[in-house]
Amino acid sequence: MRQVLVAISFCVAAAAGVIDRVAVVVGNQVITESEVLLEVRLTDFLNGRPLDLGAAQRKAAAERLVDQQLIRGEMQIGGYPMPAESDAEAVLRNFRQQNYSSIPAFRAALEKYSLTEDEVARHLQWQAAAMRFTEQRFHLSIPAAAPAQSADRSADQSAYVRPGDGSKETVEDQMDAWLKQARSSTRIQFKKAAFE
Repeated sequence: MRQVLVAISFCVAAAAGVIDRVAVVVGNQVITESEVLLEVRLTDFLNGRPLDLGAAQRKAAAERLVDQQLIRGEMQIGGYPMPAESDAEAVLRNFRQQNYSSIPAFRAALEKYSLTEDEVARHLQWQAAAMRFTEQRFHLSIPAAAPAQSADRSADQSAYVRPGDGSKETVEDQMDAWLKQARSSTRIQFKKAAFE
């Protein structure tokens, strides 16, 4: 009886639509193939590049989504806030005004990349949240410059000279190191079939 119910459930799900395939597992979170394709379309759209859904671009998008998932987890643990919905709308409006001569031109581009305004707005909102998180999480960990280092500090506000070895480290360096460590301590599994 149980096998019959499972078979019926599968048939109903198949009749309702295509079941999305798992592309990556990050800890206990799943990134689907449709999320990877959306990330490719959004990235190409925002960068003004021709749409390329090739395997290399899907893999690169999946890598970005893994990083985003790790950041989201850290933001939840640390209580970092998401920007307000109005912030996303303002960023979307700004983007549209800077890159398109009219609303119809913007909407035509959205259609070309199979995107909606909501998808772009949510992506821009996420980018703003990730940037704010990066600044708050890593900029605060940079020690105040000593008087002898103030010239170096003013030349590059995002870098400081490490007291021990004299090397410079930026917020981006700290973020990269944190992501590398977070990846090494998280089970991440890419499903080959999603990238062939």
